[in-house]
Amino acid sequence: MYTVLDKAELLSFDEIKAKYDGKWVFMTNCEFSSGNKLLNAIPRVLANNQYEGLDEGIYDVYKNKELYGESVSYTLYDIEYLIKNISIIPKESVGWKK
Repeated sequence: MYTVLDKAELLSFDEIKAKYDGKWVFMTNCEFSSGNKLLNAIPRVLANNQYEGLDEGIYDVYKNKELYGESVSYTLYDIEYLIKNISIIPKESVGWKK
């Protein structure tokens, strides 16, 4: 499920991470540091999965670089949660032989 944000406001990357934790975020009007680190952006689309709504053409609106500048997307999922839930299956239990 995705949401196109109605209130577009420029936020720092730290504000975006805090506000949209656990979501995939598509952003426009991005400002980067000289080291290519995202400093500020305008969040436009929130989703549970990357590029949800692509087939509906919701991202076509943001192709105009004169209006929307550079765009970028970030996954703000809780990586620590994912790492804790990865199961390692010994190769012997899946039929591997030496």
